[in-house]
Amino acid sequence: MPSRKVTKEQQQATAELSKERLARITKTRRHHMRTNARVLKYGAKSFVRNTWLSVAAIAIMAVTLIVLSATIIATHTMGTVVNKIEQQVDMSVYLKQGATDEQIEKIIERMSGLETVITVTSTSPSQANEEAIEKILSRSKDLSKKDREIYRQNLLEAPNKLPWTLNIKLVNLNNTQELEDFVANDEEVHELLDENNPPSYASERRDTIDRIAGMMNRVELIGLVAAGVFALIAILVVFNTIRMAIFNRKEEIYMMRLVGASRWFIVGPFVVEASFYGIIAAIIACAVSYAGAFALQSQFGATLDPTLEIMRNFWYLAISALIVTGILIGVISSLLATRKYLKQK
Repeated sequence: MPSRKVTKEQQQATAELSKERLARITKTRRHHMRTNARVLKYGAKSFVRNTWLSVAAIAIMAVTLIVLSATIIATHTMGTVVNKIEQQVDMSVYLKQGATDEQIEKIIERMSGLETVITVTSTSPSQANEEAIEKILSRSKDLSKKDREIYRQNLLEAPNKLPWTLNIKLVNLNNTQELEDFVANDEEVHELLDENNPPSYASERRDTIDRIAGMMNRVELIGLVAAGVFALIAILVVFNTIRMAIFNRKEEIYMMRLVGASRWFIVGPFVVEASFYGIIAAIIACAVSYAGAFALQSQFGATLDPTLEIMRNFWYLAISALIVTGILIGVISSLLATRKYLKQK
């Protein structure tokens, strides 16, 4: 009896010692490196083993990333168009022809101090007359050089009834309230306003800007919704692909759990496999997006140039963003699949 009691104590001590040694080993950096290397190796093997399933998962993930890239490119291009048009649009305030240079300078100085105003420039009556004459002459191309000079001289001698024009560029074309209040309340401006030419706070180009901005918002919304739908489909495809891989290896997983394998050692290979899907899909999506964007350059010309310039200069960020997105989709799918399986078991 005494010897049997000693044997049990020895067995317990040996078991405790083994546990301590195992705990020390699993905490070492070398052990973690070996575990991660094996996880990577098993994940790569599983990726190669499930070739056709991998192709399907990669294809749908690539479509998702292509739609997302196309949405970003289209939105940025439309934003560039809006900015270009906005730079060409200004508000106009017309003042009486008899206003002096000094009065105009003072008004410009006060108007430039408004928070919503970027720049204010003036066009004198004589300058406006010269520009109007040039426009008229440009339409009379059939006239000889001598006749053009005579015509020009006659126009210069005609009474000039054009007013002073203040051209104002605003920070936001949709925010004209501060400028309107200034024109309405400033005494000097109010006295010098030309009665025949009321201030212009709107233009055809402003309507064009609003239409393009609305179209841009719709394209962005449709693109993001489409990308979201494809992302859900991609998650489901990868989810089912990983589930099938789990079922093919369920006996192997069962044995690993019996011998005390860590959760990461079991789940890791599937996460790695799904990450491979995301990386390859991101590379394909990036290649297609860049090829498509540069192919459209000949058709859209300067409209696409700013977007293409950004794509050239920051290509590494574009690829990195797509890879991170692809990996994220793959990791979420694999974790959902393995979590559900391990819960059931």
